[in-house]
Amino acid sequence: MMISLPKPQLLGIAGADAVAFAHAQFSSDVRGLLNGQWQWSAWLSPQGRVRAFFHLIRDDDEHLRLLLRGGGAGELRSALAPYILRAKVALSAIDDTDAVGTFDARDGRADADALALPGSPPRWLMLRRAAATDASGAPAATEQWRLADIRAGLPELDPALQDQFLPQWLGLDRLGAVSVKKGCYPGQEVMSRLHFKGGNKRALYRLQLQAAALPAQGGALLLAAGRENAGQIVMAARGDGGIEALASLIEAASGESLCAADPAITDLRVAQRFA
Repeated sequence: MMISLPKPQLLGIAGADAVAFAHAQFSSDVRGLLNGQWQWSAWLSPQGRVRAFFHLIRDDDEHLRLLLRGGGAGELRSALAPYILRAKVALSAIDDTDAVGTFDARDGRADADALALPGSPPRWLMLRRAAATDASGAPAATEQWRLADIRAGLPELDPALQDQFLPQWLGLDRLGAVSVKKGCYPGQEVMSRLHFKGGNKRALYRLQLQAAALPAQGGALLLAAGRENAGQIVMAARGDGGIEALASLIEAASGESLCAADPAITDLRVAQRFA
């Protein structure tokens, strides 16, 4: 079964300097990416905080596409535009594409750009120009897909959470979205310092909890003993017998009892750390 996913937020980068521009702005090694392939990447602030997280697809030497995991393509286009300067680059929001997901390798991947996602069971995210009329848009199906993202440690960054987290706090380094070997890009000094000298004190965790409604993205989490801040919820979905969530937590939280600032959230426990 193919699952109809929310309308994808796609940003196109085209022109003779497209690859050079993306390589200088984003945290991944864009020049090392072959045509027809994709990689995880991010756009960081000079302080190393994640402004945007995305799949970066290199179609050819002059065309890239960014499939955002949270936020809007139009807003990212406006934010990136001042950095073009004299580069031969055009930015455009792409709105003629649908997104579907599948757990079945026999589904029509030959008719779409198929991005193989990590995790178990295997699954593919597909981008298609034609309307996905053969895909299920049932809430249960889309919730299943979101739950699979959570169990694979693939965060979606709500606009309200942009510019708050270092990539390591969201597990993006584990996905290969951060390079410490390429040249300068926004936040590169912070990334190199953390990689070579250490000092990171937060990581991405999967939580299990009970609540009548899904917890808010950005909801505060506390150490139960002293009510000290332990981190934030990044995203959540309904799982078997409760709710599962991704959260960015201080390392000390994994061995302590946690609670949420929202009293409606109960039975909160750490199920997994993504390393």
